[in-house]
Amino acid sequence: MIVRELIVLFVVLVVLLALCGVVLIAILQDYDRRQKLEARMQDVVTPADRHPNPVEEELSLTHKVSKTQELKERAAGFIGVDLRQAETYPIKWWLVPPMTLVLTVVIIFLASHPLGSYKTVLFLLTYFGSPVIWLLLTKFVFNWFTNRRNAKLLEQFPDSLSTIVRCVRVGIPMGEALRMVARDAQEPTKAEFEILADKVSIGIPLDIALRELSQRIKLTEYQFFATAITLQARSGGGITQTLETLAEVIRKRVGLKARGYALTAEARTSAMILSVLPFVAGGAIFVMQRPYIVLLFTTKSGESILGLAILLMGMGMGIIQYMISNVLK
Repeated sequence: MIVRELIVLFVVLVVLLALCGVVLIAILQDYDRRQKLEARMQDVVTPADRHPNPVEEELSLTHKVSKTQELKERAAGFIGVDLRQAETYPIKWWLVPPMTLVLTVVIIFLASHPLGSYKTVLFLLTYFGSPVIWLLLTKFVFNWFTNRRNAKLLEQFPDSLSTIVRCVRVGIPMGEALRMVARDAQEPTKAEFEILADKVSIGIPLDIALRELSQRIKLTEYQFFATAITLQARSGGGITQTLETLAEVIRKRVGLKARGYALTAEARTSAMILSVLPFVAGGAIFVMQRPYIVLLFTTKSGESILGLAILLMGMGMGIIQYMISNVLK
């Protein structure tokens, strides 16, 4: 009976997500057709001798994005996906929503035992709470991918700035300095600077390429770097001192973050012990007094207690992790 209810719940969630996807695709296609029609009408109405704005012409080298693509990025961003960095995720991004959907079904299944006597609450949780739980889990996974990669980028960034400073001081052009960083740095900094150096080598202005880099990575330090290089390229002056100061500031910030991790080591260790201890204690009781622990799996009240315990432990671990993350930020 429980397996049948679980299968029905899974099918309902899959059908709801499929319907939402079909509706979204239909809306995007209709919007794309309207945009193309408006663009054609505008080309007919607009005089042929209209000269393009130099700023628009410059930006069109790298920022020409259709409205449909923009809507797709916004729709993907709703579940936490950054399509610009989708290739950098450890797994294919389209695998994450089904995985979190399975985890959502497991959570609803665990919650159905202690809430079995509350039909209204269970109905609301199943058909209204499950999409919210799925969305939160999906966003959490993608944010974890992004934060993990950004932490590596931030840690490696001071060494990359130092390499650029040394190259500029000996007379190497900025484009070649970026190429040297792309050749000598570690991943993921290596891949980002390879993209940056390739864009500069094919003629894209350095300030536009740097602006795209900072918008793609979305780190404050990379925005400082792009701003410093852009101001130097437009107004002149020495860039080595600015980059050295920026590298020193970033090193201090990385060191401060490492100190924060050291100070929160006790809390993180306690959280890990608290999460492992119930399973160790349960295994020990199963070995020494098996009839005590079997009640959690063979009786309805035991299943309710077990499901509630797992949910409360998961919530507690999530709250601890949230508190530690806020302290480190």
